[in-house]
Amino acid sequence: MAQVSINSDLGEWGLSTDSGERARLLQSPSVDIAPKSEGEAPPGGLGRGTTSTLGAIFIVVNACLGAGLLNFPAAFSTAGGVAAGITLQMAMLVFIISGLVILAYCSQASNERTYQEVVWAVCGKLTGVLCEVAIATYTFGTCIAFLIIIGDQQDKSEVPPQYPPSPGGHAVGGKEHGTPAQGLAWARHSSGSPPSWLLGPLDRWRSQQRWRTTPCSSLASRSLLPPCAVIAVMAKEPEGAGGSPWYTDRKFTISLTAFLFILPLSIPREIGFQKYASFLSVVGTWYVTAIVIIKYIWPDKEMTPADILNRPASWIAVFNAMPTICFGFQCHVSSVPVFNSMRRPEVKTWGGVVTAAMVIALAVYMGTGICGFLTFGAAVDPDVLLSYPSEDMAVAIARAFIILSVLTSYPILHFCGRAVVEGLWLRYQGMPVEEDVGRERRRRVLQTLVWFLLTLLLALFIPDIGKVISVIGGLAACFIFVFPGLCLIQAKLSEMEEVKPASWWAMVSYGVLLVTLGAFIFGQTTANAIFVDLLA
Repeated sequence: MAQVSINSDLGEWGLSTDSGERARLLQSPSVDIAPKSEGEAPPGGLGRGTTSTLGAIFIVVNACLGAGLLNFPAAFSTAGGVAAGITLQMAMLVFIISGLVILAYCSQASNERTYQEVVWAVCGKLTGVLCEVAIATYTFGTCIAFLIIIGDQQDKSEVPPQYPPSPGGHAVGGKEHGTPAQGLAWARHSSGSPPSWLLGPLDRWRSQQRWRTTPCSSLASRSLLPPCAVIAVMAKEPEGAGGSPWYTDRKFTISLTAFLFILPLSIPREIGFQKYASFLSVVGTWYVTAIVIIKYIWPDKEMTPADILNRPASWIAVFNAMPTICFGFQCHVSSVPVFNSMRRPEVKTWGGVVTAAMVIALAVYMGTGICGFLTFGAAVDPDVLLSYPSEDMAVAIARAFIILSVLTSYPILHFCGRAVVEGLWLRYQGMPVEEDVGRERRRRVLQTLVWFLLTLLLALFIPDIGKVISVIGGLAACFIFVFPGLCLIQAKLSEMEEVKPASWWAMVSYGVLLVTLGAFIFGQTTANAIFVDLLA
């Protein structure tokens, strides 16, 4: 019979019993876990939680679904169509579920309650530090993506859709306008001043004067019309004015929202007051999916899809969709606390929980990805909600849901990243966590301000959420593949058996496969993100 000796002695792994080093840094705010007492080891290795099986499914679904949903239609376009996108997600689902089960097994064997603690205990100090650095980087990048999403939704809400006039266009409000397809084709494939048939008499002169200098011109590549001309009309600028109103500038609206709402929610030491905000996030993601599906079944007359891809351009194109899928399904970091919060934290029960949760998440992501892609084709925006008309009330409500969800999700992600940074700092300095409260407060405020200002600054100058996801999606692959694979290998190697059965070799081989596949995805997507998306 195999005997598992994982974490039998903290000294074996070069770990300290210092509470600052062993802090539960990433405990989910939606999960209540009683702290472990020193030397206390209840039957079964871990204390009993209070979360039911159904509750655990809901928490895992909530951890999985999020703002990454908006990028799935573009991921289907990148992968080469519906068939390629579905095949890729179904293949990934096997590894995603197995990674969650492996983490539960290692958590039970090592008697640890969080993702990074499991990696520390099973894989050792070096891998543990790398895991914590990866978590901090991932949460930092996700916070940047959240701020970009806020700017995207506010931009679209502020600019009403007025399609430019063109020959053969249709009349809207007594004035002839061009078709959306004509406006989209010009906005995506042309530069410089728009042709006269694209603008009405009121806009023609303004376009000639300000089209190249207005600060909103960066939005032209993803709009159905010159957006600054519309803002100018709305604001009723006097002739000779040189740009849109300052209060409609994207950088101003993102900064104002961040300082008024996100920063005050990020400074507190605890985030337990946000435990019920997860319900709003789940409702918002389901509502967005419902709107995308409904708009595909009953599309607006002015929405015509561009080219619908039927096959990927190359195998590399398929892998370029990996970051979005990894970013969307990554719930592994928060899965370990959820497992330990269950009334019956058993690996077999947990397997059913994560399978049910991933099937639900798969249905949401596939519904959004397929219908969004088929609605707009290859012209779908990296944020699918930006592809819809601004005056659509149902879509406007979806944008409001997304903004509220992001406003509550940023502080939670920031808390996780700040906690990891704090743990690394305390460990490096050799400082105990039980120190002067005033010093802790000053350090926490400083860490929060630096984190907040850096993410805000980067979000202001990276207007495309797809570029951020392409970078942090590679890190998500590490959490899904690499670290669970390493944990599985180390856990099996620690078993004391004279004769290794076939199942032992199968598990070790599967762990090697996970690490190899995860390293490949991370390297390929990160290199593509740097040399194609960021440096292009």
